[in-house]
Amino acid sequence: MELPGLCYGVRIESACQTPLLELGCLAVFSKTEGAALEDIYAVGIQEEIPFIGKWMQKESLEGSASSRRKVFMVPTPLHIPDSKISPIAPSLHHVLLFKDLANPEKLRLIPASKILWKHPLVYVQNKRG
Repeated sequence: MELPGLCYGVRIESACQTPLLELGCLAVFSKTEGAALEDIYAVGIQEEIPFIGKWMQKESLEGSASSRRKVFMVPTPLHIPDSKISPIAPSLHHVLLFKDLANPEKLRLIPASKILWKHPLVYVQNKRG
């Protein structure tokens, strides 16, 4: 298989909550833009250790506007009587939702401004071959 340029591999040494990434396999990520296998990405965040996660908003961002579902509700001035401005900081309005594959019970809501990079999973080599 020909891989896109600027790829790197990560050996999976702990259990991930996806059958695609078995213990001991080699996950290959690309530093270039492209489609990710099962929407799995390596994600770098300011002042944090990178993690491997499934991008959960991908499903809701694709498709027609009529089929979109809100992931959560953001209060606006209309929801708070006598309010002139939104109580949520503008920087928090654009966020990405990831399921951390090392901690399956943990959903990570990350402001887009804090994401340094998001590399798509392009290939998985199982330990069997």
